[in-house]
Amino acid sequence: MNASHMGLLVGVVAFGLHFVLSILWLRVRVARPAPVLRHIISAIICHTIAVLAFCINDLHFAYWSAFAVFGFLAIAWLFAFSAVYKSVSLRILTQLHTAGEVGLSFATITDDYVEPEFANRIAVLLRMGLVVEHAEGYSISVSGKRFARRWRWVQRICGIARSGLYTPDRVQSEIHLR
Repeated sequence: MNASHMGLLVGVVAFGLHFVLSILWLRVRVARPAPVLRHIISAIICHTIAVLAFCINDLHFAYWSAFAVFGFLAIAWLFAFSAVYKSVSLRILTQLHTAGEVGLSFATITDDYVEPEFANRIAVLLRMGLVVEHAEGYSISVSGKRFARRWRWVQRICGIARSGLYTPDRVQSEIHLR
């Protein structure tokens, strides 16, 4: 087997280790480290172990091929996991499936899924200091305005500032930055 093919094998082996370790570690119900950080730590550990194992056994391989294969698979796995982990739609769908023919009312879905998700997001914004809580509700802080301006700039650069979910007809209210 030539060095390029061996590099592909190293990348696939490293990813296989990462997949198994991350699945096992994600099943452990602890608050820390966060699931995405577990993915990163698992990826670093498994990549290092696989590369060292092949090096110790004096197997010659193309490192960058191994890294490219591993990196692609690890990122694809992280995206797939993230889509399922945070998907409110999938949680609603599984709850509707569990409810059977009876189904769920709009109010139940809103109360059980939508409202808690938005409450969690507001809590994050408060912890980050991007919004301020008042008796009447919330307002954007000075650092929140700076962050929102930067984010709008990134959206414009990426061509998403006025597309998809960000079009005026799909957004009921918009933050006006000065």
